[in-house]
Amino acid sequence: MTKMRGISRTAGAVLFACLAIAGCGGDPQPPAPVSSQAPATGAAYPMPAGWPLTEFPLPPGGTAPAPRASDTVVSFRIDGVDTESAKGFYAETLPGLGYADTHNANLAIARYEGNGVKILVQDEQTGSARVTITKSAG
Repeated sequence: MTKMRGISRTAGAVLFACLAIAGCGGDPQPPAPVSSQAPATGAAYPMPAGWPLTEFPLPPGGTAPAPRASDTVVSFRIDGVDTESAKGFYAETLPGLGYADTHNANLAIARYEGNGVKILVQDEQTGSARVTITKSAG
């Protein structure tokens, strides 16, 4: 059991998915398709029409009230989870959805890029995280 303590959440999720697909103790029906834009474990923030993505994943327990949006930038606060938890969620989730981690480890702002957008995750100084999504040029 001590060897299992070192297993990452991602590896644990893959192991769980493999067991579920193999039919170990579950519903014989295959799972419903999941959007490639958001993980099955959390809610998703709906993006405005005309954006390269239709929704953006939120950490489990997170909500995104009162967004600020324009044609090129969407920015929202994530309530219900602290900044470090949000950053950890995105560090695990976004690379699997096609976003490259482009942040400098010396900075407090997490940066990702891909799928036609640039993403910043930073502390809002209220204990909440702020996510800013900008359409990439071109």
